[in-house]
Amino acid sequence: MISLKSKDGDGELEALSEINVTPLVDVFLVLLVIFMITAPVIKTALEMGLPAAETAKPDPSQGIIIKVLGDRTVWIDEERVSQQAFPTRFRTIWAELGEGGKRKPVFIAADEGVPYGDVIFVLDELRVAGVQDLGLITRKEPPVPLETREGGR
Repeated sequence: MISLKSKDGDGELEALSEINVTPLVDVFLVLLVIFMITAPVIKTALEMGLPAAETAKPDPSQGIIIKVLGDRTVWIDEERVSQQAFPTRFRTIWAELGEGGKRKPVFIAADEGVPYGDVIFVLDELRVAGVQDLGLITRKEPPVPLETREGGR
């Protein structure tokens, strides 16, 4: 809609050629508020209590990351699968990568409280699928000796 205004009060109308930016600024402010409210809610990372190791090299960005959580679920990169579905789903992903040089290394990150048997189950399934380049993800700091841990020897 074009606004018209009187020129010098003589009754002659001319088109108002200025753009009204107020509604545009209002829309941008509303969008800004929406993003500010929703951004902290979106959480893409899983919080895990990784075990510590002095020799940790925290750069698994070039491979597939398998996360084993205490609730008996396994994450393949950003996809959550149950322990029962893990072997089939991983073999499908591994087969899609192809033979030879296309294959990436696989890194396992297990929460400190995950039972040893669950980690061994994942390791065994990875070996059955043909994974040869395998690593474990830890935090880089001196580990706590077994004697000082709760429930230690």
